[in-house]
Amino acid sequence: MAKQFFPFLVLICWIISSGCNNADAALNPTPAGKYQCLPCGSECDENRYETPGDCPICHMKLVEAASVSFRNIDPSKICEYIRSHPGVILLDVRTKREFEGKADPDFGTLKNAINVPIQELDARIGELAAFKEKEILVYCSHSRRSPQASYLLTQNGFRHVVNMAGGMSVVRGGDCRLKF
Repeated sequence: MAKQFFPFLVLICWIISSGCNNADAALNPTPAGKYQCLPCGSECDENRYETPGDCPICHMKLVEAASVSFRNIDPSKICEYIRSHPGVILLDVRTKREFEGKADPDFGTLKNAINVPIQELDARIGELAAFKEKEILVYCSHSRRSPQASYLLTQNGFRHVVNMAGGMSVVRGGDCRLKF
């Protein structure tokens, strides 16, 4: 009979040792919580939690919600946005293959974009230092990498960061694209 309860006891011990409050907060988002998922482009970006830890949905680190200071723009408005913000720096954080149109599918890219893949952004952030006070529009193909890149930029002192929600995969037409 004791063997039957062993898994249950292990679970109870784990909950107690990991802190019941953290486990409860991670499983129950609250609208006014202090923490949120490190932006990953999923619906869980909107959830708020009372204590730090990991997002129970995407498993990204929870960060202070106040530290997420970039804004999002809808991809259907991207070409008009670029026209009305002529000095905006366009940062494509996809792989070099995607940026050059060698990946399948080829979603194209935005004219005059700079390519720094998300995998290299932390190491190459110094290359972008001249743009710290400029507006930077960050994008990828499906808006999974660009929110992370946008967050990283803001954490490194870039003050005017805009994330293209949805990514190039949902941009349709427009004269701001290089390829279709």
